[in-house]
Amino acid sequence: MAAVQFLTRLPVPSSSETSAAAYAATLRRSVVLFPLVGGLVGLATAGVFVVASLIGLPPLVAAIVALGCEALWTGAFHEDAFADTCDALGGGWTRAQVLKIMKDSRLGTYGTVALVVGVGGRAAAMASLVTDGIVWPLLAITAAAAWGRIAIVAMMVFTAPIENRDSHAKDISGMQTGATLLIAALLSLPLWIGWLLFAPLLAIVSLAAATLVLVWFRHKILKRVGGTTGDLLGCSAFLVQLVILIGASAR
Repeated sequence: MAAVQFLTRLPVPSSSETSAAAYAATLRRSVVLFPLVGGLVGLATAGVFVVASLIGLPPLVAAIVALGCEALWTGAFHEDAFADTCDALGGGWTRAQVLKIMKDSRLGTYGTVALVVGVGGRAAAMASLVTDGIVWPLLAITAAAAWGRIAIVAMMVFTAPIENRDSHAKDISGMQTGATLLIAALLSLPLWIGWLLFAPLLAIVSLAAATLVLVWFRHKILKRVGGTTGDLLGCSAFLVQLVILIGASAR
């Protein structure tokens, strides 16, 4: 429930009496379920896309409808992080400026362009998937969502959070281990194994490309700010998800 509550806007039972420390501890334990929850969100998005396509909507319109539903379910959680990150890295010259812009709720030119390109790229890639029937888009969209959240766990494991910053990232990411990453990937296995088996070469190449992008992104943020924040973790998920969807479109 903590993972669903954190990653989505879906109503789940929660206790109003839980202290901040207890919630942080629960959230740390829930990280192992992030890829599973993210993959289920991706499965729902894929379902809307396939149904919209089957009832006669053009593929691009169906993709935009599906992404709109996903944004409603998640509160555009990772899209917001992607835009904030692009604004900060594009507009900030110093570490302090980057972190200050990332906290700013206003959207600048870099963030706006990033959203147009990023969300547009996802929609265009999804629209191309229906040429192979309905199975491939279901598998690929779901897998991309799961692997995007695996990227979050990987970043938590291999990159320390910025300590002097008030965020959930500082509270939960610094205590994750390689075992967390392995278990998270295995728990979400049912949501991406079909994609891997359906087109193994394409899936492996897509994962390799996504890994290279994630390594590049990690190097960039370490150089600019020295660690992770919640926005940077969310941006890593968006990037990996986008790369895998673009790879799937190559089929």
